[in-house]
Amino acid sequence: MHSEPDEFVTVGAYGTPFEAELVASQLEAVELHPVLLDAEMVRIDWLMSNAIGGVKVQVPRDELEAAQRLLQSETDVEGAAPIACPKCGSTETANYHERRGAALSWLVLGIPAIPTRSGTRCALCGHTF
Repeated sequence: MHSEPDEFVTVGAYGTPFEAELVASQLEAVELHPVLLDAEMVRIDWLMSNAIGGVKVQVPRDELEAAQRLLQSETDVEGAAPIACPKCGSTETANYHERRGAALSWLVLGIPAIPTRSGTRCALCGHTF
């Protein structure tokens, strides 16, 4: 089946336009043709990001496999040491990003008075760093 030249497919969805733009620039660096979907909506009202599925990075259907290979190779860092928890030493850690307080202050005060938090959280002891 021959794809239409303007048929685009999503290769990833990101919480902020900045993250999506970084991915798009990686794809452009290898001469792919990404476009961003819903970036302006999230710029206008970032609280809508989760509701609309984030900012989508799309490429023409015939560039999908190349884009997926590039993005997969970026996430597969062989030989990288896992991040260890400084409290218990466990390597069962994951990144987190919390916006709950900011969203609540935005609703109550009209401005995001409480900053967002992000970092790494240990799955074993719950320590954040």
